[in-house]
Amino acid sequence: MTRVLYRCPTPTNVLCPCGAVERRLRKLNLEHATRRVPYGRSSRPEIEELTRQRRVPVLVDGEEVIHDSKRIREYLEWNYAKRESPPAGAEPNR
Repeated sequence: MTRVLYRCPTPTNVLCPCGAVERRLRKLNLEHATRRVPYGRSSRPEIEELTRQRRVPVLVDGEEVIHDSKRIREYLEWNYAKRESPPAGAEPNR
C-alpha cells in the first residue's frame, strides 16, 4: 500500500478537516493506512519533513505529497472519482 493519511488524533470523522479527507477516501473505496499524529504541532517532525510545515491532514499517495484538506479532496476527485464515472454526454451501456 502506498497511500498514507496523516491526521490528528480526533476519534471521529465528523469534527475536523482530517475526517473529511478520511470520509472521501472511504467513499472512493481507496485503500490507505491512517497514521494519527499528536495534537501538538511541535511533536510532528514527520509532517514537517514531508511538507515543511506541521499541519494535518497530509496525504502521501505514492510519490505525491498533498497537504490541506481541500487540496487533498480535490486531488482525490481529480485522480480517482472521475475514473469511475462515465464521460459527460455518454450513453449508458445496454
